[in-house]
Amino acid sequence: AAPGETLWIQPVGDARLGWNEKTWRGQFKVFVNARGKLTLATRVPLETYMIGVVPGEIGALSETLLQAGRAQAIAARSYSLFYRGRRAAEGFDLYGTVEDQVYGPVESERELATRCVTTTRGELALYDGAPIRANYCSTCGGITADVDEGWPTPPIPYLVSHRDRRGAQDYCAASPHYRWREEWPAADFVAGVVAQADAEGIPRPPEVGDLVDTRVLSRTNSGRVWELEVVTSRGVVKVPGYRLRWLLRRPGNVRSILRSNLIKIDVRRDPATRKALAVVVSGAGSGHGVGLCQTGALGMARDRATAEQILRHYYRGTEIRKLY
Repeated sequence: AAPGETLWIQPVGDARLGWNEKTWRGQFKVFVNARGKLTLATRVPLETYMIGVVPGEIGALSETLLQAGRAQAIAARSYSLFYRGRRAAEGFDLYGTVEDQVYGPVESERELATRCVTTTRGELALYDGAPIRANYCSTCGGITADVDEGWPTPPIPYLVSHRDRRGAQDYCAASPHYRWREEWPAADFVAGVVAQADAEGIPRPPEVGDLVDTRVLSRTNSGRVWELEVVTSRGVVKVPGYRLRWLLRRPGNVRSILRSNLIKIDVRRDPATRKALAVVVSGAGSGHGVGLCQTGALGMARDRATAEQILRHYYRGTEIRKLY
């Protein structure tokens, strides 16, 4: 495809298209994007798209977890309509990754997930008659977040922080990300903050020196870190909560962001000199914490909650309606 041109590739009959050794539904759109890069996108009907999204988002299902899968299907369908055209400048509607929704090939489809899509066909979560902004995350850690804790956006009535539990048990307690710990040598921590601050355009001193301390300046309604101060021998780096997970990359894997900003952060020191030796983060959850907690939804399904009950728990004040 030359700049300004679009090539559509249409399968014949029951055939399907292949790319990257995988099989994909629908048509291929091949074009050169605004940055001059050759781009491949797929075009599929909404319900077909859902068949590729639900298994990638909710994971493996069993008969006892189908209500969580149904809730995921309705949330993903609502998200798709709310955000349709979000990436129009890129030449398509949505990314097929965690930046929007994970969309997989035919090989990743699962029978139970497909059943969750087909049995909820046309069902949406609505607020004031319109599809909701159905954000969701892997694991909220026991408390969901207000929408403006995750993004710089005005408050939304149905995306509000609340405890995610029944009695004393958090719904997402079975998640491997429910509680976790990370530790960096002090020098590695500072080097990582400097590198990511530069990448994110966050101001820092020209020279940062050695780690002196870390200070949580403020927290959100849900207890997530809103602003972190990294104090060094040459100055201070202030990290906003929106970008905290991107600055504090996981030890040994700079491509992996911190799982959550629902954290406690401590500096481990030499008992004699009080010099900073390491930074230790104890955290809860994985993801932004806004909206539906996927492992929490699975926990609610184990407690025999219906898809509608799950959705109304996470998206307060919404209604579930079949529109087609």
